[in-house]
Amino acid sequence: MLSRLDCHCESLRVKQSVYFNTKPLFIISIFFLLSFTPFNNPYSQTSQPNPDSIPFAPAVNYRGGGDPYSVFCADLDGDGYLDLAVASGQSNCVSILKNNGDGTFQSAVYYVAADFPVSIFCADLDRDGDLDLAVTNWNSYNVSVLKNNGDGTFQTKIDYDVGSLPRSIFCSDLDGDGYKDLVTANWGSNSVSILKNNGNGTFHLDSNYVAGDCPHSVFCADLDGDGDLDLAVANWWSKNVSILKNNGNGTFQIKVDYATGVGPTSVFCADLDQDGDLDLALASNLSDSISILMNNGDGTFQTKVDYRVGDHPYSVFCADLDGDGDLDIAVANAVGNSISILKNKGDGAFQTKVDYAVGNFPLSVFCADLDGDGDFDLAVENELSDNVSILRNLTNNFPNSYSLLYPIHGDSIKTPVTHRWQTSIVLDPNDTVRYDLYLSRSIVFNPDSTIVYDSLPDTTLTNSLGLKLWYWKVKAYDRWGAVRWSDQTWSFYVYLCGDCNGDGTITVSDVVYGINYLFKGGFAPKPTISGNVNCDDKNNISDVVYLINYLFKGGPKPCQDCP
Repeated sequence: MLSRLDCHCESLRVKQSVYFNTKPLFIISIFFLLSFTPFNNPYSQTSQPNPDSIPFAPAVNYRGGGDPYSVFCADLDGDGYLDLAVASGQSNCVSILKNNGDGTFQSAVYYVAADFPVSIFCADLDRDGDLDLAVTNWNSYNVSVLKNNGDGTFQTKIDYDVGSLPRSIFCSDLDGDGYKDLVTANWGSNSVSILKNNGNGTFHLDSNYVAGDCPHSVFCADLDGDGDLDLAVANWWSKNVSILKNNGNGTFQIKVDYATGVGPTSVFCADLDQDGDLDLALASNLSDSISILMNNGDGTFQTKVDYRVGDHPYSVFCADLDGDGDLDIAVANAVGNSISILKNKGDGAFQTKVDYAVGNFPLSVFCADLDGDGDFDLAVENELSDNVSILRNLTNNFPNSYSLLYPIHGDSIKTPVTHRWQTSIVLDPNDTVRYDLYLSRSIVFNPDSTIVYDSLPDTTLTNSLGLKLWYWKVKAYDRWGAVRWSDQTWSFYVYLCGDCNGDGTITVSDVVYGINYLFKGGFAPKPTISGNVNCDDKNNISDVVYLINYLFKGGPKPCQDCP
C-alpha cells in the first residue's frame, strides 16, 4: 500500500489525467474536481448585490506560462510600476510580465528554472538596488535564484539544494546582517530549510528545522515583538500551523503548533485587529474556510476562528482593499474558480464573503496597486487556464491607500534616518493631503513611546534618532476629514558602526567583543553590520585593528564613508 506521501507524489507525476489533460494536482483536489460545479454567480459591477462588496472591474487575463502556480507583484525594471513574476510549473520556467504603467501588461518573457517551479518571491538578494527572483522547484528538491540585470531581465539561474518537495519560499533577513536569506517549506521532508545569504546574493544551506506534517506554506514576520523575524508554517496533513521563534541570530526554537482548519495550504501574517501585533490568517483547503488566529502579543496565539469562503481555498492575502484603514482578506478558491473577499469589521472580525470570478483553478492571489491609483488590485494565477487574472480595484476613496517605502521592514541603518512613503493620490484637485509620521520604540504606539511629526506637506522627512529598534507608520488626511493609515507598520534598527556590544558607545569593550566573536565563539554583533567598521562587507580581524587605531592612535572613525 502506498503511503499518503507516496500517493501525493504519484498524483503529481500523473501529467495526463482523464479530466484535465496534463495538469498535476494534489490528491484531494483531483478527487473533488470530479464533482466540480463551476462558479456561476460572478460579481456584477453595476448591481453591487451585497453591501460587503468592493468594486472590482471584471477580470482581464494574461497568458502566464504552462501550469502557473504562483504570482508575485514587484517593480522589476525600476520604472515605478509593479510587474508580475509567475512560477510556471509544467513549463519549468518563470514568466515576467511587465507593467505598461496603467495596470495592463506586456506579453510574458520566460526564464528557465529547474524542475517544476511552484513558488516565487522577489527581493533584492545581492543588495544592488534591484529585485531578484527566488523560486522553489518541486521535482528537483532545490531553489533557483535568478539575479536581476537591473532592467527587469534576469541572469541564468543558480540552484541550491533544500529539503524534499519544496512547496513555498520566503525571502527575509533572518540573522540581522542586512542581507535577505531564504526559507522553504518542504512538503516531502516535513521541514523548513534555511539558506543564509553569503553577502553577495549567493547562499549556503544553514540548517533544517522540523515543521508539522506536509508543510505547504511559510511566512516570516516578527510575531513576538522582539525585533527579529520568526517563522509561521502551514502544515497540510497535520491540520495546524507551526510557530518557530527566532533566537535573534537566525537560528530557531522548537516549533509550537496551533490547530487550524483541515488541509491548510497558505499562511499570512498581519495585524488584523489593529492592536500592534501580527495575527495569522490561513486558507484551509479541505474545510472550505479560512482560520484566523489572534496574537496574544507575545507570539502565542488564541484558538482559531473560522470563516466560510469558496470551494477549496488555496491562497490567502491580507491588504486594505476598501481603503478604510484595516486589513481585509482575499482568498483564491481553487475549485470554485473565484476569489473570496472578506471585509474587516475593524476589530479582526470579518464580514460574510463576496466572490469574484477569475480563471480556471486559481492557486495564488497577490494584492498590489497595479494601476497606480492608490488602491489595491488583485493578481490571480490560474493553473488550469494557464493565465493570470487582473482585477482592478475601483474603490478610489481619497486619500487613497499608500505604502511605506524606506526604511523598509528589517533594515539596519545609521542615523540620521530619511523616511519616505508613497504619495496619497487625490482625485479632487482642490484637495490637500498632509501626513503625520509616527515613530515608536514599541510595536504599540502609545504616548509614552511615540514621537509624532505632524502636518507634513511632503512624503520625505530626515530626522535624527537614538539607537536600537524603531517602529513607524504614517497617517494621511485631507481637507474633508478623510483619513488613511499606511498599509504597513514597519520596523528598522538604528545602529552605531563600531558599537559591537550595542551599548551606544565605541570603547575598548567593543574591541574585546569583536575578538571574542572572531576567535572565541562569542556572540555576533547585532546587527552584524555594526562590526564591519572598515566597510569591506566582512567581519574579520581588520575591523578589530581598525577600531584599535581609532581608539588609541587617532585613526579614522568607523565606517565614515559607508552608507
